[in-house]
Amino acid sequence: MMRAYLTRYLGLFFIAAVIVPSVILSLMAVRAVNHEEAYLEKRLEKTLLEEVDHTVILLKNILNEIEKELSLTLDSSFQNGALSVFAQWKKSSSLVEVPFLLSKEKEVLLPNINQSLTNDELVFLENNWEFFSDQKPIPVYENIVDAYKDTILVESKKLKQKNRLAEKKKEVTLGYNYKDADKNVSFSQARYSSQSANIEQQQALNTFQESEPVRKEVYKQAKGKGDVLSYRTVLLNDRNRVADDMEQTEKLQSILIAEEFKFSEIIKNKSEGIIPRFIEGKLRHFFWKKAENGRIAGCIINEEILKEKIINTLPNVITRLRILNILDENGNPLVRFDDKTDRDWKRPFVSREIGEVLPRWEAAIFLSNPDHIRSRAHFTSMIMSILIFILFVSILAGGFLVLSSMYGEMKLAKQKTTFVANVSHELKTPITSIHMFAEMLKEKRQPDVKKQQQYLDIIVSETERLARLINNVLDFSRMGQKKKNIYSKRTVDLVELVKDIIETQKVRLEHNGFDVHFYVSCQELPVFIDAESIKQALLNLLSNAEKYSDNIKKIETEVLCEEGLAVVNIKDRGIGINPSSSKKIFQQFYRTDNSLTSRVRGTGLGLTIVQRIAQAHKGEILYFPHEGGGSIFQLRLPVHRSEK
Repeated sequence: MMRAYLTRYLGLFFIAAVIVPSVILSLMAVRAVNHEEAYLEKRLEKTLLEEVDHTVILLKNILNEIEKELSLTLDSSFQNGALSVFAQWKKSSSLVEVPFLLSKEKEVLLPNINQSLTNDELVFLENNWEFFSDQKPIPVYENIVDAYKDTILVESKKLKQKNRLAEKKKEVTLGYNYKDADKNVSFSQARYSSQSANIEQQQALNTFQESEPVRKEVYKQAKGKGDVLSYRTVLLNDRNRVADDMEQTEKLQSILIAEEFKFSEIIKNKSEGIIPRFIEGKLRHFFWKKAENGRIAGCIINEEILKEKIINTLPNVITRLRILNILDENGNPLVRFDDKTDRDWKRPFVSREIGEVLPRWEAAIFLSNPDHIRSRAHFTSMIMSILIFILFVSILAGGFLVLSSMYGEMKLAKQKTTFVANVSHELKTPITSIHMFAEMLKEKRQPDVKKQQQYLDIIVSETERLARLINNVLDFSRMGQKKKNIYSKRTVDLVELVKDIIETQKVRLEHNGFDVHFYVSCQELPVFIDAESIKQALLNLLSNAEKYSDNIKKIETEVLCEEGLAVVNIKDRGIGINPSSSKKIFQQFYRTDNSLTSRVRGTGLGLTIVQRIAQAHKGEILYFPHEGGGSIFQLRLPVHRSEK
């Protein structure tokens, strides 16, 4: 009756805990299918943008390293104008393509037009003479966020206030008192005003990238002030664009603005740097360094070496999901590889402009499979079938778990019943021996003094056996109630302890036909233990060796010292343990099942308690098969080193 009620209760619980939530999740999955593609695209875009931002930081760092390398390899004696200095500089750094030297008055000293020049030097003078002599300005690029940071922050505040006003109108309509909200706003503004410049800069950048209204206003103000606006190299990657308005939606506004400056204005208040310049549609870089006497040395940076260093900086260009690449000023990828896909390199999945030193260059990520998101979204349509399958499996698994739980409880109840019967038998055996030998001594049936002493030793041994059985039952009771056993630990000589145990058990064991041996490898072995608990553990092991010995009745005990561990080996020549059962023997109530052990009564707790005692002493109990038959149980305890 009770079991039927319990089964019905578990069934209702299973329906409430598994079936109902599964149905709800299925309905939610159906609603989410239509939005899955947009959701996957947004999530993937966010993840890959973080990787692109990290790549941009790496590229900026490599540009700084290139500037440092060129500066360090340029001998400071260049201010004297020695040609050998520049020749050595070109040899020491592969980045140096065409070195140059300018006088304090911006006169080009090297390459010297009056000397024979290489073709590269002639091209250099032709393209850059007017610029370096301060006759012609060039566009200098600046991040619009740096130039209009204050404007972005103001527009961001306006937008937030506008949103708050809209929210307050709703709150007034609902009768909500928003005076406290005003206090929170003023507190937030006060805290915001105390933020550092770096935090403001990052906040301005995030606002500019995420807010379309703020971007439009900033671009409008920049155009009104005469800043040169430009478009990015990449085009909008919009799979849903319409052909009629393609021109309007494809172009993306650059985050860089340009303003023209002469060479002297660019290097003012600086000691060195890198200047990017477009020459005939190709981006070139000029490194310059100022000497104490006002002279300026520098070089055209070898673009091939520069690109090679950038490529070597890229982390893991191709993965199963995406392709990371750098696009130059013309939208061409720096990393070339055999890609069978007809890929439009100007339409990356996500990209970021690298910065002022590499204008119109982009760090971009392309999907390895352009239809990845769409296929993932289509895959979601299979969710319903999978959910139904999962529900079916869950029901079967739930029923199996319920049945297994009930079976486990029944098995445990049976084990406890068997345990009571076995304990009764185990207690009766030593009591019978004690009663028999005590009666013989009382009635003086044995006049031999040696025999009388032997009987007394047996009585003492059986008494200790009885105490051990009672202690096992008490320990099991504490384990069931989850009570922590309190040990009274002190430093004990393990050799002497084991020796005493063997001597007290030897008489009884030899009386029962056992050949008992004891070996030690050291004179003294101090351990920090509760002597009674360790004694109980060793007696349990000896009891097992005694009970499960068959024809060859032999027990060997060894005390060894191994690398800071005290080791006690108890060996027998009994029936041994099946390898499949060797990992279960330390479980409570577990007993190996064969023809002999079925005739041997036991509680099934001895080894469980031994393991518990060993672990409480920071040790362990191990089992090994004994070569030639039998078992070896090894108790390992840490050696106690006394402080001197």
